[in-house]
Amino acid sequence: MKRLLPFILPTVIWAQSYPEVIARIDKSLAVQSAEQLEKAALESYRAAEGKHLPSVDAQLSAVKLNRTPTVMFASSPMQTGSRNKVSGELSLTYPFFSGFAITASAEKAKLNHEKAALHVADLKRNLYLNATVLYAGAAAFDSVIAAQEEAKKAIEESYKKAQGLHRNGMLAPSALYAIEAKGYEIDAQLTESRNAQRRLLNRLSYLADMPVDEVALPSKDLFIPVQGQIEQTALTEREDLLSLEKMVGIARSDSTLAQSRWYPNIAFVASLKRQGDTFELNGDGYANADQSYAGAIASWNIFSGMSDRHTLESSKAAEMAAVAAVEDYKRQIALEIRNTQLQIEGTRSKLLSAQMQIKAAEEYANLTRGRFDNQLASADELSRSIADLAGAKSNAAALESELFNLTISLWLQGGLEVYRKKALSETP
Repeated sequence: MKRLLPFILPTVIWAQSYPEVIARIDKSLAVQSAEQLEKAALESYRAAEGKHLPSVDAQLSAVKLNRTPTVMFASSPMQTGSRNKVSGELSLTYPFFSGFAITASAEKAKLNHEKAALHVADLKRNLYLNATVLYAGAAAFDSVIAAQEEAKKAIEESYKKAQGLHRNGMLAPSALYAIEAKGYEIDAQLTESRNAQRRLLNRLSYLADMPVDEVALPSKDLFIPVQGQIEQTALTEREDLLSLEKMVGIARSDSTLAQSRWYPNIAFVASLKRQGDTFELNGDGYANADQSYAGAIASWNIFSGMSDRHTLESSKAAEMAAVAAVEDYKRQIALEIRNTQLQIEGTRSKLLSAQMQIKAAEEYANLTRGRFDNQLASADELSRSIADLAGAKSNAAALESELFNLTISLWLQGGLEVYRKKALSETP
């Protein structure tokens, strides 16, 4: 059953929305670099596939011998050729059998391309995670800053009243200075909050490759995925896991390549070849002008110092390591999702408590201001009540930000596709 996650921060109409920032990340330089590597892997796969097809080569050569070819008969030289040698050849070679090496090489290249494509998707997923943390943190500072500005205004108003009481001899100088000091303290906190928000926005601008000056958490309710469903999705669709599974297939291809050395290589060859002493290729008067041929070539390695056996054992060990790594990574993913779910539940409870604390702090601050005006509360008590209210509001804003971050992270832990369909599409 889906649970509803409310966010009370209003969406500022001029703020850059979360989906807008995420969309820009797809065009970042880091993603472009990964996409080019994917393209390189695709071309390598196409090159490996081309090895299944016949190879056609053309050759034209022309040489001039230093001496005229001769042969000795009864101590008398006899000319057997011309000093000019010109030949032209169009040959075809077809790899009939390679011990499955060509097939394995093409399969390995295909898996490497698929792995590169998954790397692009997983890179985006991780960039989205980073951007979500920055976006949520920067948005939370809006409420923090608003609370601190409200506290500053309340301190200023109280300070004016305290000055009037002091002039009439009804308030000690130390109490007046205490309120003034609290005002400076709130000013320092306000400056730090603004700078911290700017730092987050600068980092977010770098990730999105565009200026991001203002953000706001979505006002629309965001659903929290059910743990079992998101875990099942993650174990079947998550890009980093699928990429790791490709390593198992790549290791199997390496095993096939190692075993191919145990088989002979057989190729069919055919050639259209002519020779002569001019570029007309009509012979030289001694040998046939047409020297075309067709046949088969077989080669087989008999002994290689056991290197092929050790190469095979190495690839088998790599395959077993990849299988174990996949299983271990599945456990890590499940653990990550379960812990995030627990964090969400804890943050929801903390947020409810923080919202109740705001109400209590507001009532106490109003009460304290009234008591201070009637000289029933000290300046120190007044300053603390104003600061406590600002702190309660800041704490609630941080928890709302963290809840948004954890919920988006949980969707992203399920994989890029489910995040786009279920989370990003529902986030205004």
